[in-house]
Amino acid sequence: MPNTFQENLAENAYFQSLPVFVQETIRQSGISIKNEEELRECAQNLLKRPNQQ
Repeated sequence: MPNTFQENLAENAYFQSLPVFVQETIRQSGISIKNEEELRECAQNLLKRPNQQ
């Protein structure tokens, strides 16, 4: 069954408000995000990680 939320992720206002590096990490991670709550949890975890530059 297709994940409609994930397919339309780029249209989500919260997703659009995230820094580009977080958006790209989520897109490239392959993680399945089913709803905005999961998106917020994932983004918050990424934002808490120390920058590895």
